[in-house]
Amino acid sequence: MIEFDKLIYLDVNKTGSTHVFDVLKKITGKKPVKVSRHSSITEVHPLRWKSGKFVFATIRNPWDWYVSLWSFGTNEDKSFYQNVAEAAGPDLTPRLYDHEHPSISFPLWMKSIHDPAFIDKMKGKTLATSHMAEVVGIYTYRFMRITTPFPSMFVRKWNLGSVDRAIAYEKRWAMYDEIYKSEVLDETLKTFVTEHGVELGFKENALKIVKRSEADHKNTSVRKLASYRDYYTDELIELVAKRDRLIVDLFGYQF
Repeated sequence: MIEFDKLIYLDVNKTGSTHVFDVLKKITGKKPVKVSRHSSITEVHPLRWKSGKFVFATIRNPWDWYVSLWSFGTNEDKSFYQNVAEAAGPDLTPRLYDHEHPSISFPLWMKSIHDPAFIDKMKGKTLATSHMAEVVGIYTYRFMRITTPFPSMFVRKWNLGSVDRAIAYEKRWAMYDEIYKSEVLDETLKTFVTEHGVELGFKENALKIVKRSEADHKNTSVRKLASYRDYYTDELIELVAKRDRLIVDLFGYQF
């Protein structure tokens, strides 16, 4: 989470969060009060939670999200890549991240990271210890860990044993006031500053700042194929539809 004087941004991984953070610093003209990247509010404020502040999050098409995570993965500074490499070992890891042959590598990677037995090899990682890989996809798990309270205790299989229970839990406990889709993020940010600029204390030229920032907003992952859709087989389309049904159902995404 990224907290400013009057707002909190729940920065879900790979949903335009770096761009939003940069824009927020510019339109507020202030340094954030607290920064705990990709964390729930309650991990920073276990007692006072939202504290009356405006809270928003960003989200992304789940099929596109997985392609982005895979495309970024070969940068060894990225923690998820390191976690996967730890579970896969030196022989399998290059096959999982062979960007020259995405039609072979991406399906193998997708099936691996959605296999609870593979996830269990990530020793000590919260995804493994929560056993949520038996219930939902990694994207849904990450989203719930950032947008609901006390995720280390409650975003676990014992509490959320099915996708339907996870959906009901998200509806009941989601900590955001609004959620913005990354596919239309630049336009949404313009509406955001227009509607909330006064109450949140943005600069008078906040709208101009957002418009100027559009040119700097780009997807930095390297993709060999033209569209995220080109990476998917029918089997993988269904895999995401099933495992990340929370994202699909709650936010109206389609392949």
